[in-house]
Amino acid sequence: MRIMLYDPNQVFSASIRPLLHRRGDFAVEAKSAKALAAADTQIDCCLVALEAVSRNRVLMECKRPVFLITDRDDGSVLRKAVSVSAAGIINTYIMADDLLDAVDRSVACPPYYDPQLLRAALEPSPLLGNDDAHELAHHLTPREDDVLRRIVRGEPTAQMADQMGVSVSTVRSHVQNVLGKLGVNSRLAAIAFALNYNIEKVRETHPQLS
Repeated sequence: MRIMLYDPNQVFSASIRPLLHRRGDFAVEAKSAKALAAADTQIDCCLVALEAVSRNRVLMECKRPVFLITDRDDGSVLRKAVSVSAAGIINTYIMADDLLDAVDRSVACPPYYDPQLLRAALEPSPLLGNDDAHELAHHLTPREDDVLRRIVRGEPTAQMADQMGVSVSTVRSHVQNVLGKLGVNSRLAAIAFALNYNIEKVRETHPQLS
């Protein structure tokens, strides 16, 4: 895999670079945020220190999948990851080997969200029991389930409307129905809900809901 690193303050790159070389990956350093945005199709993924990027525009203009790495442990950083459609985000507390596993997962099947950050994003709302959470998910219609999956993938409203063959206003209505049925008040909270309670697994074991 060919990876671009953008980590001016050496938050993670010093520890991860030798591991990348050891397993045969090609790693190149981005010297500036501008170079990051200009990453070409020869790059498979960009590993970016979140705190090094002050403007969301830089991440949104990057043509390659972006995996964010942060030393913050509050759930608010997930909002930035979702807003720029990042392939994933993880906290630096994780071991370097596990970080590489998370990056691989984000490239193969994005997005990947750090479980600790997901739990933080759910606060201060109390956590439901699994049975209660699954019961809420069972009330989603097949169309709403599709919308939830697209929310988890980070698709913007316009893209959902185009791929589903419906209007933007219809998508917004579906999104509001999803949020209402899950008892959450934002797309970010819906993502945290779906991933925290393994809603995908509920769908696999209840095919009539798909």
